[in-house]
Amino acid sequence: MDTIPTAAQRPKPSLDVCHDTHSTALLQGLQELQSENLLVDVVLCVSEKEILCYRNLLAACCGYFRAMFCNGHRENKEHKVTIHEASDSIVQLLVDYAYTSKVTITEDNAVDLLEGASFFQFQPVIRDACTKFLCDTLCVTNCLERLNVGNMLMNHHLESTPLSYVMKEFSAASQTPDFLDLTKELLITLISSDDLDAPEETVFMAVMKWINHDTRKRKKEMRELMELVRFPWMDKMYFIQKVQTDKTLRKCCPDIVSETLKYQAYPGEVQSPRTHPRHASGLREAIVVIGGTETLGSEVGNRTVDSNDILMTHSSTPSNTTWVSMTTMKTSDDFGFAVAVLGTSDIMVSGGELQCRDVWLYQAGLDCWSNLAPMNTARCCHKLAVLQGKVYAIGGRISLSPRRVTAAVEVYDRSLNKWAEGVPLPQPRLDHAAAVLDGNIYVIGGIGAD
Repeated sequence: MDTIPTAAQRPKPSLDVCHDTHSTALLQGLQELQSENLLVDVVLCVSEKEILCYRNLLAACCGYFRAMFCNGHRENKEHKVTIHEASDSIVQLLVDYAYTSKVTITEDNAVDLLEGASFFQFQPVIRDACTKFLCDTLCVTNCLERLNVGNMLMNHHLESTPLSYVMKEFSAASQTPDFLDLTKELLITLISSDDLDAPEETVFMAVMKWINHDTRKRKKEMRELMELVRFPWMDKMYFIQKVQTDKTLRKCCPDIVSETLKYQAYPGEVQSPRTHPRHASGLREAIVVIGGTETLGSEVGNRTVDSNDILMTHSSTPSNTTWVSMTTMKTSDDFGFAVAVLGTSDIMVSGGELQCRDVWLYQAGLDCWSNLAPMNTARCCHKLAVLQGKVYAIGGRISLSPRRVTAAVEVYDRSLNKWAEGVPLPQPRLDHAAAVLDGNIYVIGGIGAD
């Protein structure tokens, strides 16, 4: 048997009402009351201007006034409150926005309006709108000012967007008056970046201009700043005429001058942060893997074979997908060869088990191999080292049966395409390591003759 609910148990009818225009009408009503000076309970005194307001509206829109009027401060009881932190025009714009939810942002007021909105902790919408406007209207004449503002206000978007713009337009931006007012920290951010798109001659001139703008205070920063200019990538004649002849720079940075001269004489033999190319140069550093062994798939029994592939990656965290093929070596199924880099990108391969005297040069820019003069002594399991433009073939095995290990060193002169006898090792070595540091060749470890 069904039970019929009584009248008291039945839900009472209801209607939810929401008028979208109510908030707009409320703001309009408050604006009308303010314009007629009705029910106004506080006057903001800015410079010589008085702005009529309502405490509750300011506190609702703005963290600064909420703290002022809601935490027992004396301003909560005062009829007139003096504001020193912004101009009367900016405070008026912010108050008008509180009443109307409207504000007109222009080139002339955008920066001051953003600073005012940030200081008074106005609703994020006005800060976001100012930030968008400033980022959307970037140009050479204002990008550095806006970079400074973004940095000062810790506004990430307003700092990162102008920063990217300045990176691309550095040559022009460095000619503007605002460049001379950059903080040292922002200047370092710019000139240390791989993304900076400007010739190193321009970077050098800009840094010198920044220093000379206030020599007394900034001269002490020269060393730190010059370490970030990539002198090895300058035009040689410009470096000799403009940099090497600068007595102040030579005294402050003698090692940087000598490093550049050495790099220009023997490209690729000097490694420092300054020899790292910026992206705008079109050059990129790469990791290259030459030969070695590889394991074939399970369909052939996971057999290991010698590889003649040369692979390359630009990634600092390589994975299977980042390696690309450059070329293949001139000999197949070989091992025991030695490798060196000539200049910045030419790869030299010598010796090996199969062709013990052969020497090959791969020119990456031309994607071609060429045969160089053969070594005087057939050898494998040796090492190549490059010092002051000469290539040293060091040690190695010269006979498999019976096994004979050599201490002999021969030196290759590329200009003559010829090998000559060098100073031998103190004792025979194979499968050793070799490295160049400060004008010396170091030979490490390996296996002796016994």
